Amino acid sequence: MKKLIYISLFFTTIIFSQSPDTLYPVQAFTSNGYKYGYINRDGNLVIQAKYDFAKDFSEGLAFVKSDNSSDEWLCINIFAETVFKLSANFVFDFKSDQAKVINHNDSVYFINRTGIRTDFKAPPLDFNAKKIPIPYYESGKWGYRMGPDNIILPAIYEMAGEFSEDLAPVFIKFSVSDLPEVNCFNAFINLKGEVVLRTELKYNDNGYLVTGYFYSPGRWQNGVCRYYTSNDPKTRVMKYIRNDGRVIW
Repeated sequence: MKKLIYISLFFTTIIFSQSPDTLYPVQAFTSNGYKYGYINRDGNLVIQAKYDFAKDFSEGLAFVKSDNSSDEWLCINIFAETVFKLSANFVFDFKSDQAKVINHNDSVYFINRTGIRTDFKAPPLDFNAKKIPIPYYESGKWGYRMGPDNIILPAIYEMAGEFSEDLAPVFIKFSVSDLPEVNCFNAFINLKGEVVLRTELKYNDNGYLVTGYFYSPGRWQNGVCRYYTSNDPKTRVMKYIRNDGRVIW
């Protein structure tokens, strides 16, 4: 029998080493309105909510903005110290010690970890990288395969997202009331197709939704996944869930 871990049950304990990328951006209400800060894996706000915009940490660094109307970006470390500043239309997360920058004239260049322009260096190929199953569509359902003819999981899912850290979001019709939407998932499965995390629609006595589906879930990052409570950008709330089923924000 498949083991299910419901959102309401948070009994599994996982020891997880603290790394530079186990901080996650969240919005919190302050005296100056909603601002972005960062939480850790326990859901504690460890970097004060003071930014107008905040990106994910990558390789121990994150890009934030103190003023959304400005083109100035701050690169901060896990102690909220500013490493450097730059002006740009947009900046991408660090990867292999370099970040891509889109300039004001839409030209592209790269910077190193100190903000100095550098030549692009292709990351080294990892020939030992783990192969990850990809979704495929067949007869109105989704499944996973490793290649054109190597089916890992049959096409039985209403929706199927990408695997990361050996977990993938899917939508399963557990009951006739389970109706999928775009970017909507109600479970996470492992590489064996076992349901590891499951959510369901629950309402309180006043008719308000208490728990709902996983909308637009991101990639798992050190055992934590970001998702939203709906598809509506005006009303949806950003949430984080751990791979032990605990919702930390």
